[in-house]
Amino acid sequence: MINYRLHENNWTVFIEDLDMRQASQNDINQIAKLIATNTLVIIRNQNLTATDEVAIIRKFKNPQTFVVPEATNYVSGLEGAVVEGSEDLFLRVSGKPDDHGRVGIAAYETEMVWHCNDPGEANRLPMVWLYGVEGTTGSRTSYNNNILSYADLSEDMKKEINSYHLEVIKEMGLDIDNLRTDGVIAEYKPKLVVTNIANRTGLFFPMYHVSKILEATDQRSKEVLDFLREHTVQEQYVYHHDWRDGDIVIGEQNLGIHKRWPFKQINQRTLHRAAFDFPDQDYTV
Repeated sequence: MINYRLHENNWTVFIEDLDMRQASQNDINQIAKLIATNTLVIIRNQNLTATDEVAIIRKFKNPQTFVVPEATNYVSGLEGAVVEGSEDLFLRVSGKPDDHGRVGIAAYETEMVWHCNDPGEANRLPMVWLYGVEGTTGSRTSYNNNILSYADLSEDMKKEINSYHLEVIKEMGLDIDNLRTDGVIAEYKPKLVVTNIANRTGLFFPMYHVSKILEATDQRSKEVLDFLREHTVQEQYVYHHDWRDGDIVIGEQNLGIHKRWPFKQINQRTLHRAAFDFPDQDYTV
């Protein structure tokens, strides 16, 4: 069994004495269960190559692949972002230029607003991995827990929102200084209240991607969305991660969102990002 401790908030999991290069499938399964039940796991003191990272996430399930189109006249936004040697499974989250002068994704210094993985996709993957490679000290990423924020709603509010579906923007920039309020509306209309693989119920609420609640009047939709935008990121539902090189942070994307705070040394900071699914096992606790 893996040794872990809970943060003082009683939901963020810390694992500090496990070399992930030696992690067994049973170890990965336990980590996945902790993520499903707590929404967030921090694994510290790692020293991983891209090959190591690939081997680890393949013990989860269905890792997302990022492929740069071969056509030379097409710019996909991934040029320079796909991590060399990662079998196209990792992206560089970095303002540091590569050997060709290309930066990774989210290369701006300003805040990257609250978001989650692919909110407009019905088959979106429910976990995001971030690994601090270099230059991370002084940077911060915050995560919320929408199991807890949902639990604290009034019974009347829970009853009202239980059947609500969201209209979401499929893709949008997440730079706070260039935040768009328009965009392509996704065909997928997710439920606001969801239950995850571990039978934890909470809010699926990627706040900046949500344009309206389909079952509510425009006025009531605005009232509920405005309320939830403030309610869900109160301090009692948020963990602030101050990065150290060698940290792995894995966040559940159905019942949690995250944001990156401004960081002026973004041209020195590199994270590796991957997304994947929960491995097959019994998640009953």
